[in-house]
Amino acid sequence: MVLNRAEQSDVDSLAQHPDDASGMSLQLTRGAEALAELYELLEEYAPSWYRQQHHERAESALRLLREH
Repeated sequence: MVLNRAEQSDVDSLAQHPDDASGMSLQLTRGAEALAELYELLEEYAPSWYRQQHHERAESALRLLREH
């Protein structure tokens, strides 16, 4: 995986302050955004291996992340 400059800067910044609450919140937010994007792609393209259990698991994870 190759990160662009902005993404690498974000990773470097978070790595410097792993115990910082705002850094952890930012990291969680970005993880949730990435998961949501992947979920949308899976829903749109529906690969043959993508089953109902995958759909339900992804929805559950997104719901949990959005609650926090």
